[in-house]
Amino acid sequence: MRRQSGAGTLAALALTCVFGATLLLSLAAGAVVYRRVADRVEESSSDRISLTYITAKLHASDAAGMVETGSFGGGDAVFLYQDFDGITYETILYVYDGYLMEMLCEKGWEMDAEFGETVFPAQALEAEEPAEGLLRLSLTDENGRTQTADVYVRSVG
Repeated sequence: MRRQSGAGTLAALALTCVFGATLLLSLAAGAVVYRRVADRVEESSSDRISLTYITAKLHASDAAGMVETGSFGGGDAVFLYQDFDGITYETILYVYDGYLMEMLCEKGWEMDAEFGETVFPAQALEAEEPAEGLLRLSLTDENGRTQTADVYVRSVG
């Protein structure tokens, strides 16, 4: 019976170690790439969702005269009005303390801006009505990027 030399065993062990190290480096590189892609997707979706949220609220109200721009919480705001059982309620969309906020209350109530519900991080909201029935909204996100949307408010029917 012939005895094997340690050189063959050592070569097999070295090859296994190289394979293992390559596998670990590939997994680490894949995790870094995955994290970058996930961060980009999250950033992109938060950019789209914040302004889309406001425009969806405007489309849902869809009655001329039931939407106004004004000032609330130290900046521009959008006011949406709804009548329920003879009482007019207002939904106020505004930016306060680094967030897009939403507040629902009876029209005419004096409320503090801090009592709204946070929706998304944002720096500023600019709302204006350049023409009758047209709202121009500009929302600046937490990273300083500004998105603009023009929304026509139409009457029911």
